[in-house]
Amino acid sequence: MDKKAWIVVSICIALLGVQMYMNNEQKKEAAQAAANQPAAVQQAATPAEQPAATSDSTQAAAATPSSQPVAQTPAAPPVTIATLVGKTKDGKEVARYSFRNIGGSISSVEMLGKVINTTRPELSNTNVCINSNPNQGIGTLVFGLNENKAPTFDNTVYSVLPAQTNDKQVTLVGQRDGLIIRKIYTLNPLKVGEELIDGNAYSLDLRIDVQNASGQTMDARNWGIYAGGINRISTDEASYYTYFVTLDDGDFDKFDVGEFSPWFGKKKERILFTDGEQLEWAGVMNQYYASLIKPAAGSGNNTFYAAPTQFPLQVKGEITDGVELALGIPDFSLSPKTGDLPGGQKNLSFSIFTGPKLNLMLDGMTDEFRMLDRIMDYGIFHPISYSMNWLINIFHNWFGNWGWAIVAMTFVVRLLIWPLYRKSYISMKRMSLLQPHMKELKEKYPNDPQKVNMGMMKLYQEYGISPMGGCLPMLLQIPIFFSFFYVLQTAAEFRGAEWCGWVTDLSQMDTVFSFPFFGYEIPVNVLPILMAATMIIQMHMTPATGDPTQVKIMRWMPLLFFVFCYTYPSALALYWTTTNIISIIQTLIIKRLPVPELTKAQPKKGGKKGFFQRMMEAQQAALAEQQRQQQRNAQNDAMRRR
Repeated sequence: MDKKAWIVVSICIALLGVQMYMNNEQKKEAAQAAANQPAAVQQAATPAEQPAATSDSTQAAAATPSSQPVAQTPAAPPVTIATLVGKTKDGKEVARYSFRNIGGSISSVEMLGKVINTTRPELSNTNVCINSNPNQGIGTLVFGLNENKAPTFDNTVYSVLPAQTNDKQVTLVGQRDGLIIRKIYTLNPLKVGEELIDGNAYSLDLRIDVQNASGQTMDARNWGIYAGGINRISTDEASYYTYFVTLDDGDFDKFDVGEFSPWFGKKKERILFTDGEQLEWAGVMNQYYASLIKPAAGSGNNTFYAAPTQFPLQVKGEITDGVELALGIPDFSLSPKTGDLPGGQKNLSFSIFTGPKLNLMLDGMTDEFRMLDRIMDYGIFHPISYSMNWLINIFHNWFGNWGWAIVAMTFVVRLLIWPLYRKSYISMKRMSLLQPHMKELKEKYPNDPQKVNMGMMKLYQEYGISPMGGCLPMLLQIPIFFSFFYVLQTAAEFRGAEWCGWVTDLSQMDTVFSFPFFGYEIPVNVLPILMAATMIIQMHMTPATGDPTQVKIMRWMPLLFFVFCYTYPSALALYWTTTNIISIIQTLIIKRLPVPELTKAQPKKGGKKGFFQRMMEAQQAALAEQQRQQQRNAQNDAMRRR
């Protein structure tokens, strides 16, 4: 190999080494966290900024109502006092909501049947739970939202009202600071027309009634409602997909933990955002799940509070960085109780979504949560990614297997670009027929590459060949590849999804075994190896062309994609391997067609020139001008020497 080849190979090997190093470092961090379990658990149980307890619930009732609520010590440890079960339209139970007495909130939402990791026996029976915060539940009232110190959470002990609680609704009531607070959680029957949709299982309505039971005016300032805390689910999930998200006046924004540690400026312990119009919804999400709250009209404002924190993983003994968020509630005042007349009352209403990031399900919920599907975070590839996800879901309904659904979707994509691929192959074949003419040019002008290039441009123009024609399918596949890459990063469908044989989880690497190498574990992943091998076979079946750029692209693509895909989810390598196999079959079919003739191009009617013809003429003009400039420079140098 030449010098450039060695440089490219070295870079690729270095990139692969960096990926493996980062994976091993994550495992070491997890092991270290497990070794420090007592300290970690203590930190999670008693955050440094948690306000000190000052009174119990009985004493709080006698506090001055006009002041901000004070922190309380609950009379008993938090316990689950009620549950609701969310069901799909066909009656399947998929979500269990557990309600805690402290704060009258949702302590967790268990995703029934969605285990943390199917590839690890110790986690194979542990369901995913949304809301990582062990101290606060979704729907907890938050007091004193500001950017200078941590807020106070409602630690009131709530109890169940049996007469207003059933399998569709839970009603909780508590008293604090001269207030009576009633919370009503109701399963939200989302419908399209008369038919229930599956998003119904992950959606709750929350109504909060706050009534003044004291003899003094109650002024509520800087209140909020807790949307939950989130981190990655297990050590096998990427932590850099943990965000807090908002929808403000139709603009979707997501923020990662980097917001708290800017490149310039002081590290932030919290963020209090007060700008724009009323927030339509906000919350937190990780790679596959989200917890969001949407305030009804008059129940929310343009404020949200977010803070970085650490939460214990569901895997015992491990903690990881996470983020929590609370939405602001408009300030209000409640008139005092007078004699037998009750005091003033404030009614607040919210919709809560706590569920998986399933693209089609979220798209069906946009009437309730506008633009909810944006949490899939496809970015500029949204149209292509959405279409690919839609196709995969269609094929999964047919085959019942996500791996074969990916294979079928890939077949459809290749079928759609077949005309372009065929045209490209023929163009490359015709270009290969120009090799004798190009050889003559190089022999005629051995020391003048500019004249060689101008001659090649004239040949391309004369025979109607586009030098970029052979690259078009590859260039077209790149946005398709990255669109599917974005689908993989957020699609909860693939978590724990088997394909066949050794591929037991399409959201993870398809590692068959690992071997030690200088203190590191090197995984052996089969699909990326097959992907690189099929790319090499495809490359050797492709006609050689005289375009140096295209030759270099084709030469290094297998190695580059191998490095890129080696440590990514196996679904990505499955997609690209299937693409290569189908391309090989298409190439074999094209090779059976008659060999194209090298004929001169006929001028187009009306004298119109195509894009590539105009591009080549512009390049010819640029080369000619460059050559003239060199001649002028040579003449000037000769005159100066005289």
